[in-house]
Amino acid sequence: GAGPGIGRDTATLFAKCNATVIALSRSPEDLESLRSELGCDTVCVDLADAESTKAALAGVGPVDLLVNNAAIARNEPFFDVSIESFDACFNVNVRSVMVVSQVVAKGMAERGFGAIVNVSSQSSFRALQDHTVYCATKGALDQLTRVMALELGPKGIRVNSVHPTVVMTPVHPWHCLLTVFTRHEYGCN
Repeated sequence: GAGPGIGRDTATLFAKCNATVIALSRSPEDLESLRSELGCDTVCVDLADAESTKAALAGVGPVDLLVNNAAIARNEPFFDVSIESFDACFNVNVRSVMVVSQVVAKGMAERGFGAIVNVSSQSSFRALQDHTVYCATKGALDQLTRVMALELGPKGIRVNSVHPTVVMTPVHPWHCLLTVFTRHEYGCN
């Protein structure tokens, strides 16, 4: 999820710290912009498609730090949520984290070190009107993070999550005065 917003800013920050960045997004335009601006490697893939994601990651070399940031939101009241909308959000917001992390964490476990950061949301523990599925996916992501930390910590892989509130991005261009990040750390140090 390195296309717009938090993902792009995260990729930019790591590139400025001289990290080798591999940015994933489903938008070829966003990736071309990142590649020309940062000189980073890019992979165009729809993370909602598990098999395409596994195939796209097959050529990626060792990863020391993974930031799972991809997310979509369908802001619908409870009675208006369709199965298609439910599945689309869970596929991107939860399942893609599982798929990408499984592929990348295998190499981390073999080397005995690594870190995974899952970008969750304040809405994982605070209900928001008309955000039924988004809130549910972020709650599921928090629990997935805890289980990953429990199982991967003994293999030398630190797993954390961050919980931003509303952030002004092209995806969510709301006006806000304050962005609050909380950090929850699980697993080994």
